[in-house]
Amino acid sequence: MTTTKWLAWPAALLAAATFGGAQAQTAQTQLPLEISGLKETIVQGVMYSPRVNSSWYGFEASREAERGAFGSYLPSVDVYSEYGEEERETPLVDLGDYTRDATRFTITQMLFDGFATRDEVARLGYAKLARYYDFKRASEEVAQEVSAAYLDTVKFQQLVAYAKDNLDVHLGIFERIEERTGGGVSQGVDLEQATARVALAESNLVTEVSNLHDVMTRFQRLVGSLPADNLAIPSVPAGQIPELREMALDIAYQRNPLINSAIESLRSAQEALNATNAPMMPRFDLRYRNEVEHDTDGLDGRFDEEAIEVVMSYNLYRGGADSARKREFYNLYNAAIEDRKQACLNVRQDVMIDFNNVEALENQVVVLQRNMVAQDKTRRAYNDQFDLGQRSLLDLLDSQNEYFDTQRAYISARTDLVKAQTSTLANMGLLLASLDVDGLNADKLAELELDLSRDPDDDNTRDLCPREPTAAVKVDRDALFASLSGTQADAAASAAALAGLAAGSSRYVQKGDLYSLEVQVLFEFNSSVIASAYDDEIAKAAQVIRDNGTVRMTVEGHSDATGDAQYNQWLSERRAHAVRRMLLENHAIDPAQVVALGHGESQPVADNATAAGRAANRRVEFVMDVAPVD
Repeated sequence: MTTTKWLAWPAALLAAATFGGAQAQTAQTQLPLEISGLKETIVQGVMYSPRVNSSWYGFEASREAERGAFGSYLPSVDVYSEYGEEERETPLVDLGDYTRDATRFTITQMLFDGFATRDEVARLGYAKLARYYDFKRASEEVAQEVSAAYLDTVKFQQLVAYAKDNLDVHLGIFERIEERTGGGVSQGVDLEQATARVALAESNLVTEVSNLHDVMTRFQRLVGSLPADNLAIPSVPAGQIPELREMALDIAYQRNPLINSAIESLRSAQEALNATNAPMMPRFDLRYRNEVEHDTDGLDGRFDEEAIEVVMSYNLYRGGADSARKREFYNLYNAAIEDRKQACLNVRQDVMIDFNNVEALENQVVVLQRNMVAQDKTRRAYNDQFDLGQRSLLDLLDSQNEYFDTQRAYISARTDLVKAQTSTLANMGLLLASLDVDGLNADKLAELELDLSRDPDDDNTRDLCPREPTAAVKVDRDALFASLSGTQADAAASAAALAGLAAGSSRYVQKGDLYSLEVQVLFEFNSSVIASAYDDEIAKAAQVIRDNGTVRMTVEGHSDATGDAQYNQWLSERRAHAVRRMLLENHAIDPAQVVALGHGESQPVADNATAAGRAANRRVEFVMDVAPVD
């Protein structure tokens, strides 16, 4: 009965997470209702993506722009006609009103335009290639985003399964405790503890179901379909990611669409700058002209004129506009250079981060898997020992929670590893190729036979990206363990030294792991001044600290009971700090090894009713122990 109550709400949430998305999908009749498999998901996501389709249309538009610029190489054929009523009067004759018409037919062929057409065609050709690489970039980035959504769905599907199993285990423990409590074997507080843990397990399940709904909604937004149940963790084809980060960076510099788009944009900016020279040169056109007019200038009849001519035009002054435009495009060219540099830096950062994540997560997955197996064995053993009365309920519950937490960490690490691998491939420009995904309109692109070659002597296309990869940060585990072992050995030696001192001298009093050193450092009434007679006592204490580097010392100050207790507390602290300062300044003791503490009048060693007792209580004590090893 209890089980039904606890499971009903998470089950309803899980059903809503699935059914709600299915309802939204009914309108997408052209797409499958469910989709499974990483490759299938990426194919559909890339085809479905508005961003990818938008970038394709941008590429198509750039092709048409290039075709439009090429038209300036071809003749321009024009017809011009006019018809109207005119009135003409001269000093000699008044021609009155008459009707006239004229038709002109021209064919104009550009002979020389200062290389404006050549530069414009080249500019738009490089702009077309930049849009092509923008399209490739959009495809790679959408593929990466889709793969991340797929992997998040895999993760949360598994987390929901883990949370359900965890709740089942806690319900089983609850039922056992309920029976034991009813039989008088367990106490009521155990039942309350079990109830609280069941509630926590139920809360975890509700959270994971809600998270699964969120990632399924994101999956649907990117792919257009809902994910299938129980998606499998995919694997990246072996050998796609180089073993050396330098090789990965070299490939990224060659294949990454962001860098290639920046290079083509730079080449386009160069041609735009070149085109600003054209207005400063003369223009020559070859023109055929045929004109037919009727009743021109009021004279009745037909007038025909036909000519083939070379026409020159040359601007002498335009108010400095041409020079200003040249400076404008020179700055745009410099901006394109900086954009290319920025692209290199961004790609290096992204590739190095992803590459490092792959290495780290590969190690993390191995460690977490080993940890999960060990914790599973532990919780099973605790379960058996609990039945025998050898383990407490908290031991049993804590072992289950630790196992559940490790399961969650393990599945997160596994999916994050594949996510880092796909991100590395995407930043190298190889994600679609590595999964044999052609992408949107692959057949059309193949028919275009784009010329992607580059002149090695062109400064704008030379590889100027920094070759130095980010240095890998690695932990030398052997050195770390060796250092830890050495520190532990030093601590053991210091502890043995203190024990030896205590065994050989009655002045050392052992109190558990602490050793109190009895010293004769006494103070005058109402004073914190250290008399020179106690220099030897303090030097002996300093020698112990110097000889044992892991020993910590607390200088504890005390006072007699004369006067106000608050004042005596302050006075005892001043005495302790005075001795500590002497240890640091006169004996070069590491400040980290010595602390000062005041106890006021709370810990007398003699009767404060007598003068001798009060004198004995105005003192400091040295309490020593060995610093713990982290």
